[in-house]
Amino acid sequence: MLEKRKIFTKILQSAAFMGIIILLGIFVKEYSTTIGLFNNIEVQIKGNQFVKDAQIQDQLYPHLTQSLLSLRLNEIQEDVINIDFIETVQVSRVLPHTLLIQVVERNPMLLLNINDVTFFMDVKGVILPANRSSISFFPVPIITISEGSEQDDGKTHEIAEFFQFILNDYPLFYDNLSEVIISADKWTFFNDSKTRIFATPENLFTQFKILKNFEKTVYPNRRLDDYSYIDLRVDEQVVVKEKYRKG
Repeated sequence: MLEKRKIFTKILQSAAFMGIIILLGIFVKEYSTTIGLFNNIEVQIKGNQFVKDAQIQDQLYPHLTQSLLSLRLNEIQEDVINIDFIETVQVSRVLPHTLLIQVVERNPMLLLNINDVTFFMDVKGVILPANRSSISFFPVPIITISEGSEQDDGKTHEIAEFFQFILNDYPLFYDNLSEVIISADKWTFFNDSKTRIFATPENLFTQFKILKNFEKTVYPNRRLDDYSYIDLRVDEQVVVKEKYRKG
């Protein structure tokens, strides 16, 4: 009996303590609201490089009529993440006055030109708008799909899948790539030194694994830049033509 009374007493003490904490919290919130302690919100934006602060602030203004404690952070997050080139957003309060917006931007890996329509594609295959400002900011390889070749969602998926493979397995090739022209039966790659690499769309992954091994084999005596063209379209072979060298 005595033991049960002790347990009951502890429960009452705990409940009373929690009640006091809750009442104190309510009192502090009401008092701070009354004196404006959490008003005059200062916004700090971090992580953005391409997206302007002003674009993010435009999404924030409708929310900043409230106090810092009253802000619905999930709604702010949803509004900011709708901005092009923003992949994720973390929104947090830093008492007493600061709203912290931490963003992670999308990184385009390609600039595609299809039927005179130009757009970016990021590493996850997400399509992003391209204009003069973004094109000058992101120096990525240009992909052009020639007239007459198949142009649908499957083609953009194929392009995304191939370049995800290149970035993971053969990043050196991507780093020196400037342009790709895609036709119905051939992909032509141009590196920064104007070397052309010919491949067929059916066996791209296999052909570029062969090219990677070929580059390892000829290095350091030769580099891909030393060739006028490299043809990967013959099964299990690499056909090359060296650039003309004076002397």
